[in-house]
Amino acid sequence: MKQPDIEHEGIITGISDSHVFVRITQRSACAECHAASWCTTADQKEKIIEVEKGRFAVQPGDKVIVSLTAASGYKALIYTAILPLIFIILTLFIASTTGAGELYTGLCALVVLTIYYTILYLFRNRLKKQFTFFLKQHLSH
Repeated sequence: MKQPDIEHEGIITGISDSHVFVRITQRSACAECHAASWCTTADQKEKIIEVEKGRFAVQPGDKVIVSLTAASGYKALIYTAILPLIFIILTLFIASTTGAGELYTGLCALVVLTIYYTILYLFRNRLKKQFTFFLKQHLSH
C-alpha cells in the first residue's frame, strides 16, 4: 500500500525560469490546539520552499500545495533527527567509558554534531536532488 504524500498549503512568492518559490507555514502538532495561543510550546515557522515548475500556470500570490513523498520525508527524518541522536548517544557512551569527565564528554558530543551538520551542509546540493518537492494546484482553483 502506497503511503500518502506529505503536503503543505502555501502561497507562491516568486517565480524563476525553472522554479517556483512557495512560502509555507510549518506547524507543530499542537499548533491546532484550542489553547495554542496561550501555550508556549505551540511552534509555527514560515519557510520558503523551492519547487520545480509544475505543468500548470501559476502566478505570485496563488495558493498551491507543496508535496513530498512519504519516503523522502522519512529519509529527511533519518538525516536530521535519528542519525544525530545515534551519534550523540554513541559519543556519550564512548567518551564516558574511556573515563572522560562530564565536560569533555559533552564537548565531544557537540563536536560530533558540528561535524555531522557541516558534512550535511557541504553535501546540500547532492541532498537537494534526493528531496524533490512537487507542486499541486490548490483545490479552490
